[in-house]
Amino acid sequence: MTTQICARCDKPADAPVVIAIEHSASVGGRTIYACPGKCAESFPRQRDPFRGGLMARYVPVRQMR
Repeated sequence: MTTQICARCDKPADAPVVIAIEHSASVGGRTIYACPGKCAESFPRQRDPFRGGLMARYVPVRQMR
């Protein structure tokens, strides 16, 4: 992976960790990186869009007899 700038300390990180992915309606999204260790741990965990929440859960419909 190439060197990326840490979102917390603004220093180049040789082994960056992905901490978030931003989405936008008008332009493409971007990936947010942090230094491994204290910088990465200081960001809150992102919600997994494929787990939890009613919209992301598949519930099969029972058939009527």
